Amino acid sequence: MTTESKLRRSDRTGLWMLLAVVAITAAVFFWTSSRYHEGGSASLETHIDARGHLHVLGITLGETNLKQAEIILQSKSDVALYIYPQEHPKAGLKLEAFFPAIADHTKVILLLDLTQAQLKGLESRATIPHQYQNRVARMNLAPDDIINMRHATISELTLIPNLILTAENLKSRFGKPDHIRHLDSERDQYDFNAIGLQATLSKESPPTLHFTNPAARK
Repeated sequence: MTTESKLRRSDRTGLWMLLAVVAITAAVFFWTSSRYHEGGSASLETHIDARGHLHVLGITLGETNLKQAEIILQSKSDVALYIYPQEHPKAGLKLEAFFPAIADHTKVILLLDLTQAQLKGLESRATIPHQYQNRVARMNLAPDDIINMRHATISELTLIPNLILTAENLKSRFGKPDHIRHLDSERDQYDFNAIGLQATLSKESPPTLHFTNPAARK
């Protein structure tokens, strides 16, 4: 095989790999944002069931536990306690499971549903807090707690897709937003109350799609 032939073959291989990456990334967004409706039956469809539970990425908020989510997403999570400062939207002590990449570096963060007393118990056994520059502090769980928390229920899901989303993309997938909030000069938040979605678009950072059960927002 000549050098020129090898280069052409390499170019074709590179092109197919690029197309595959684009397809995977798009699939994750469409998987999440496929048409939703009351009482929908498709397991991968974003919809609200008859009990008011949101189904997204195959996960049912308020029912699916972390162990089941890892099977559904085919990925292991990193579970830790976080202390968010008062000015942060999440303010307080939270237990979160982070999936660094489910497809083409698309990230998923799951909030685990625990009482304040349970969170304080975990905190008492966790490592010394490590504070980041944004003033959020992280604590690693004790080994036994890591095992036990695999049975904790998921209450909220945040998807951080590795692609550019626009307001028109959101409207075409979810309809007209109920509210649009200008958080600051760089960020806008779009609220879709029917499916408990808050989508934040930023000029400087990746978009975030934050899902909760609609009843939990009331």
